[in-house]
Amino acid sequence: MLFKEIIEEIQKAKRIGLSFHVSPDGDAIGSTLALLNTLRCLGKDSYIISRDVISDNLSFLSFAEEIDGNTLEPDKETDLVIILDCGNVARISADLSNYNGKVINIDHHVSNEQYGDINYVDSTSAATGEISYLLSKELGIDFNNRNKETLAIGTAVYASIVTDTGGFRHSNVTKRTHEIAAELIELGVENSRVHSNLFENKPFNKVKLMGCVLSNIELVLNNKVAVLEIPNGMLDAFNLPHVDTSDIISVGLGIKGVEVAVLLKEVEDGVKASLRSKNDVDVRKVAEVYGGGGHVKAAGVMQKNVNLSKAKDNLLNSLKEEMKIWMEY
Repeated sequence: MLFKEIIEEIQKAKRIGLSFHVSPDGDAIGSTLALLNTLRCLGKDSYIISRDVISDNLSFLSFAEEIDGNTLEPDKETDLVIILDCGNVARISADLSNYNGKVINIDHHVSNEQYGDINYVDSTSAATGEISYLLSKELGIDFNNRNKETLAIGTAVYASIVTDTGGFRHSNVTKRTHEIAAELIELGVENSRVHSNLFENKPFNKVKLMGCVLSNIELVLNNKVAVLEIPNGMLDAFNLPHVDTSDIISVGLGIKGVEVAVLLKEVEDGVKASLRSKNDVDVRKVAEVYGGGGHVKAAGVMQKNVNLSKAKDNLLNSLKEEMKIWMEY
C-alpha cells in the first residue's frame, strides 16, 4: 500500500510543506488543511506553501489564516513536500524549482501526471479530502474520540467533500463518500454550519459581481454551451480579488438545455477557464488540449498570453469537436 510509504516519509521528515493547485477550490483547501491539522496533532513541524490566498467562504476552517500567499517556496529546512489535489506540476501553487527533497503527490484526478517521488492517485475518491481522511486514520487519528483536533480535521474533510461533489449531487459520489460523511457527522461535525459558511455567506459585492457576470451570459453551440466571462479588472472593481467563482459557473450549468458551462477569467498573464458538464460531455479532454486537466465533468485550464476572445474561441472549437453528437440536435 502506498499509504505505508507515505507514512514512513512523514514519520522521518523533520519539516513538511503542504501545497495544492493554483486558484484552490474547497477540495484543495479542505484536504490540505485536514492534513495540516493532522500533522500538527501528531507534533510534526508543518506549514503551508502557496502563492494563492484563501477565499472568504473557506476562512472558517482551522489554520485557514496561514494560506496568505506569503510563502511561495519551501524553506531550506524542509525535507518533505506534500501536494494535494493537483494533477500536474504547472498548476502547483508553489515554486519547487530550488527544492531538492522528496515530493508526495496525493490526488484524485484521472489526468494526474504522477510527478511525485510517491504518487497516491485514487480516481474513485469523490474528493481528495476522502484520501486525507483515510490517511489521517492510518496516521493514528482516532475519529471515535471527539475533541478540538478531530473536529478541526473532520470539518475540513467535510468541506472538501461537500464542495467537490456539489453537495453530494454529482456522479462522483460513492458509497464510501456517504460513509465518511456519516462518520464525520457522528463525530460531531456540524454539517449545516459547514454548508452555511460555504454557500450562504456571500459578501454583498459578490452578489453584485454575480449579477454583472450573469447579465452578459451567452448561449452558443446550438444553445448547448453557456459562456460566462470575468474580464480583467472586474474583480478589483468589486473589491473581490480572491473571490471563489465556482458558484457562478454552476448557475450557467443550471440553465435548461445547457450541457456545458464555461467560465473565463482574465488574469495578468492570460485567461483561466473552468468547465463543467451536466451529462456526457468530457470537458477534461477539452482542457487537456491546452495543458489543463481535471475530471470528466469538471476541469480547468490556464491559457497563457491570450485575451478573452482568443481563449473563448480556442475552447469553443475544441468543445465543438467533443460535442459532435450533441450538435446534431
